[in-house]
Parts: sequence; C-alpha cells; structure tokens
Amino acid sequence: MRNLVGLWCVLALGCGDDDRPPGTVRDGGDSLDATTDARSLPDVMFPDVPGEVCESVSAVAEPLPPTLVFQLDMSNSMNCAVSAASCLTDDPSADPNDSRWDQFRQVLLASLDSLPPGTRLGLLRFPRVDGACVDESVALPIAELATNRTAVDSAINAFVPDGLGTPTHDAVVFGLSRLRTDGGERPYMILATDGASLACLDCDNACSEGELERDRDAMVSTVGTAATTEGIGTFVIGVPGAQTYRGVLSRMATAAGTAREGCSDAGPTYCHFDLTVPGLDFATALGDALAAIGEAVISCEYDIPENPDGAFDETRVNVRVTTEAGAEEVLPRDTSRTNGWDYDDARERVILHGDACTRAQAAERVDVLFGCPTILI
Repeated sequence: MRNLVGLWCVLALGCGDDDRPPGTVRDGGDSLDATTDARSLPDVMFPDVPGEVCESVSAVAEPLPPTLVFQLDMSNSMNCAVSAASCLTDDPSADPNDSRWDQFRQVLLASLDSLPPGTRLGLLRFPRVDGACVDESVALPIAELATNRTAVDSAINAFVPDGLGTPTHDAVVFGLSRLRTDGGERPYMILATDGASLACLDCDNACSEGELERDRDAMVSTVGTAATTEGIGTFVIGVPGAQTYRGVLSRMATAAGTAREGCSDAGPTYCHFDLTVPGLDFATALGDALAAIGEAVISCEYDIPENPDGAFDETRVNVRVTTEAGAEEVLPRDTSRTNGWDYDDARERVILHGDACTRAQAAERVDVLFGCPTILI
C-alpha cells in the first residue's frame, strides 16, 4: 500500500543524530573516504549509474504539506438517493439514509486517514439555507489536520443539505479567496457538486440562459487564472445529478491543470472526476477519486533541515527511494529539472521532477544522502 501518511526524507547533514562516523555506508559495508567516486561503487539501481551511495550522519525532514479547502455543494438535491435517475421521481428501493450526501460524507471521512498529518485543511459549503448564494460564514477555518481532525469530523457530520439553488461561480470565487487569504503553500480547492450552476456571479438568479453560459465560461477562466498565475489548483468532483453539467466541470479541471490522463472535455472520458457514469459504484468511485487527489497533492518538495555543523556542500548530495518491497533506487540530479531532482533556487529545498517525483510519491521512503559526490543525469 502506498504510504500517503508522509514520504520520509532522511538528510545526512552532520546533524549529530547518527553515531556512525562520516563516510560509513548505511548497510554496514566498509567505511568509504569522502572523496570516493560514487559511480565506482557497486549495486546502485538507477540505470547507467553503478554503485552504492555512501552518506554521513542523518536528520529527518517531511515533504511540504498541502493546503486544502473543500467547497461542498449542500443544496437540497444532495438529499436524493444515489440510485435515483432524477430527484423529481422517488426510487422505492432507495435507502432513505443512503443519499448522495450520506455516501459522500462517509467516504470523505474515511479518506482523510490517508492524508499526511501535516495537511492543512478547511471546509466550506454552498449555498446558504436562506437563498441561492454562498455561505460566507466559514464552516471550518484552515488548520493542520493533525491537531484539528476532531473538529473536521464534527463539521462534516454536522453538514445538512438544505440550501436553495446552486451558485457555483460564487462558491468557486469564495473558495479561492479563502486560499489566497490563508497564504499557505501548495494550495488546492476541491469542488464537489451534484448539479448545474443555476445562478450567475453575485448570486444573480435572474440572468438569462445566454448570460448563464457566459458566466460558466468566466468561471472556467477563473480557476484557470488561479492555477497559472497564483499556483492554486482546483480538483472537480461531479456527483450523481451533474450529468448535464459534465462539459463545464471537465473544462474547469482542464483549465485548473488537474485533468485526468487521456481525458476529453467532450467526453466520454471527462477530465474531472465524473461519478455520474451509469452503473458506477458511487462510494467506490468516490474513494478512488479522493485517493487520487490525495496522491496528487503529496509534495515532491523537501525542506532541508538546518545543518548543526554549519557545512553544506551541494556537490555531495544524493537521493534514494525505497519501495514497499525494500528495493532501493538512486535518482540522479537533473539540473534541467525534467526527470530527476534538483535544488530550489534558494538552495533550501530538494525538489523531485518528472518521473522521479512519481517514483517518490509511490515509494515507502525517500532518503536524501549527504557525504559523497552527487550522481548527475
């Protein structure tokens, strides 16, 4: 099972928490002089890079945690049964306690267990109970999941689908504004809705169909601009009931840079998480969608802890991933930042790029080793 709780990054920086002498191989092999060329050593698993990579002493760091805001559709239609073809007709076989929101709530609560404890998370709902607009009273402020999990669970369990209308554009604008105000790193909004937007921006319920179409185009542009100019990503989940809105939701995911692989805004495989496909097991599909989002937001950036020895040689750093099966693979440094690791511009973080990032996200552990010559791509 992939470790979504956190990717550990062991940084050998001379931090004094390892009593092995500098130059000692982790696996108990012979001590190596710090000038040893790492390429000449045996058993490295990266193609064309032979050799075991040595290290000095170690300190532990965690990947940069994401900041998530869930913007959840709490309109009355979320009370409808998942199996109902339409909320206008009753499904006599439907469990009254098995509505769209009942299932969504249960799966969402379970999915939170897979997020790193350092994840910063907030909750919003739309619309207000008294009309078709967003609820600007913050349901739950953004805070670390490790210290706020009980409050998160309580807030989710307290949500009741009782709103009128679906002012999606206003919900999007407000969700993005909360992330801007918070200023946290790696910000994402997760929008979940079961229907089409029925109001133009500023909660205008009287706009014409043509104005509504233009408003939806503007909403797509809004999430696209937030992604490209501010680094705020948006994931979109279409709950049963959003069948006629799939094209718009798909375009939002595409604009926000969260499109699924091999998708098309014209379908049949849409670019958002489309849970309206006939015959789909909603709870299972939602769990898969939230797991995919969880994996996507796990950072490939690692803060480098302060070196108590005061020394740092960027030419003597190597990165290694370890799979659940225990297989080790050394990832080379790639200064083109295409398919390997490199420092950030301030030399304060190690960042993995391309396939190296994918491997790290799937790994059991990531070690950043200091003390031997850096392997370059």
